Amino acid sequence: MATTKPKKKRELDLSKLLAAVDYRNYDFYNSLTEAQLKEFSPFVLMRYISNTNHRDFDVHEWYIDRLNERVNKNHWDLSKNHQELLWLLYASVGGGEPLYHEYLPGPKQETNKIEKLLAELNPAMKLNDIKLWASMMTDQDKSELFDKMGFDKKQRKAYE
Repeated sequence: MATTKPKKKRELDLSKLLAAVDYRNYDFYNSLTEAQLKEFSPFVLMRYISNTNHRDFDVHEWYIDRLNERVNKNHWDLSKNHQELLWLLYASVGGGEPLYHEYLPGPKQETNKIEKLLAELNPAMKLNDIKLWASMMTDQDKSELFDKMGFDKKQRKAYE
């Protein structure tokens, strides 16, 4: 009989973190313990803050505009060595009232079968380049690729 692992208790409480942003608590980051700082993830926080369920669209727009203007522009430059500065930028986004923030997953990128094959053959290529290459390939190009790889009819069908 399989047993499930008990969930690990998180040191950093997400609801307190989001409330600190909403209330513009600039000192919250400095009050975190070392264990909590290890769990602090600026990127995940941005995904939460950018999505509110407020009935007024202007409030939702406020959070998105402020995040893009203040945090998102230089996020990757600041995220490793300047997390306290990032926190101050996050706190400046808050609207002064508590809101419900739901995690906003990134867009899913679907690949077709020929794109998958091209990605396997060229692992260093970016996905956008692979998509462009696949879109420019004619049936003759695909057939020629399959011939060079020695694919039989069954293997070709898997990628068509």
